[in-house]
Amino acid sequence: MTDLLIRDLDPILTDRIQRVSVARGWSVDETISRLIEHGLFAMEAEVRGGFSDPEVTALSDAIAALRAVPQGAKF
Repeated sequence: MTDLLIRDLDPILTDRIQRVSVARGWSVDETISRLIEHGLFAMEAEVRGGFSDPEVTALSDAIAALRAVPQGAKF
């Protein structure tokens, strides 16, 4: 899995993430990963709602192609 560094994260957001982590019994890394995934599902649903079917298909194909690209070197 790729590492992700987020700089200057709002302390209130950091606290909210920590509270979800404790409440669910997840590690902070797992919590952040699940929150990002959940947020992406919501955003993708919004994107799909604003496009016609051919555009949705093209966007879905592009996302699938990007997911198929092998990861680069880890730094």
